[in-house]
Amino acid sequence: MPRPVLRLATRLTRRTRTTAWAIAFACMVLVGTLSLADGFANGVGSVADRIGSGPAVYIRGPELLASEIDVDRLSVIPGDFLALRAHTGELEINNESLPIVVVALVNYLAGNGTNSFPVGARDLSLDAGLRERIQEMSERPVETVANLSLFGIRLTGLPVVPPPPSRSLLFPDTWAHVRADLLVGMDLVHGGSVQAIVTNATLDPSMVSRLGLTRLDAVGAVGFVRAGVAQIQATLQLLALVIGLVIALLVYAAMSLEVHARAREIATLRSLGATPGKVAAVYEAQAVLISLAGAVLGAALGIVVAHAVVSFAPLFGFPNLVILTPPLGAVGLTLIVTLAAAVLAGLVPSRRAAVLVRSKGAVPS
Repeated sequence: MPRPVLRLATRLTRRTRTTAWAIAFACMVLVGTLSLADGFANGVGSVADRIGSGPAVYIRGPELLASEIDVDRLSVIPGDFLALRAHTGELEINNESLPIVVVALVNYLAGNGTNSFPVGARDLSLDAGLRERIQEMSERPVETVANLSLFGIRLTGLPVVPPPPSRSLLFPDTWAHVRADLLVGMDLVHGGSVQAIVTNATLDPSMVSRLGLTRLDAVGAVGFVRAGVAQIQATLQLLALVIGLVIALLVYAAMSLEVHARAREIATLRSLGATPGKVAAVYEAQAVLISLAGAVLGAALGIVVAHAVVSFAPLFGFPNLVILTPPLGAVGLTLIVTLAAAVLAGLVPSRRAAVLVRSKGAVPS
């Protein structure tokens, strides 16, 4: 008796194989999606940690470009800090015209400011990312001279010099750098004021209040993204329930058809002494086995797909902010959802099989 029962429980038909592949596809989607969401959360967290441990940024007003800090008041700020001037302008180079952010950085030490880069009074330093953008637009190397429009004034024939030798992690690589006195000479009011103060040490709150400054939460945007990712992760828990429902429907349909198609075999088992409970256990076991096989295969495929998406994303121009880790939680959740769905969905067909063996005339003519 055990051997026929085991053979019936583990026998695969075209119907059950198709169901197992469908379950595998659903589990692949769930594991892959959860893995990518967790990896993106890890990447955003890594960026936030790097920025959070970096320097503090103080501005006057609600945003950086609209901030104007009186340069005469910088001498009262203790310690070392960086005064940042930032303005939007228009760059003409390589027969291309593009909007850019023009900045000037002045290092302050004990109230004295030094502007060491660029060296030339009219030098225009294009950072690495900006150079790449220009080369992509024009499909040729960056020219050695450029025109710059700023504050309604157009400067021509500015010498283009290499990128700055160093850059804070807070600053993007798409800025153009000039000397502070160039901005002051173009516009004494707007070019002379400072947009931000960057310091490694947090300023005293009383001084911040006295100067009318507010600390720019550099992690704010990242924190907003992190909260969005957390919300997506929570939403994906609902996806697990939806996939569990889909798996339950697949198992229910497959096992119901199996019970109907195997009425003769069920009657044979009954004649061999199988109890209704044992017959029900056969189909319950089969529902669990095909679901488990599909879940294991789907989890493996989901991990492969997640790594493939991360590997190929840079080829299509997408930034790689995903840091994948072993998706133990995603795989565990998938297995739990799949097995729970299989057990619940298999109850009705297995009970129907048990009822079938009690009925007279269970064997179709």
